[in-house]
Amino acid sequence: MNTDRVYIVILLVIGIIVLSNLMMFALVRGFRGVKFDWFSKTKGNLSQPYNYEDKSLDELRRRVEDLPGTHTSSEDEE
Repeated sequence: MNTDRVYIVILLVIGIIVLSNLMMFALVRGFRGVKFDWFSKTKGNLSQPYNYEDKSLDELRRRVEDLPGTHTSSEDEE
């Protein structure tokens, strides 16, 4: 067996282990200036899937109520 190839394989394995440990450490401790908020945003979107649409519809309802000449109160219907 060629010992040169064995040393190259051992160095590659050590390099992969060191790099993977550095990447895990960076993920746990956090990068400077890089934020991983995608998980919390995804969790929020999955727990309330229609939250954005509800806010848009509430704003539309509020704007329609603020229009002059439109009254949607129950007093006008009676």
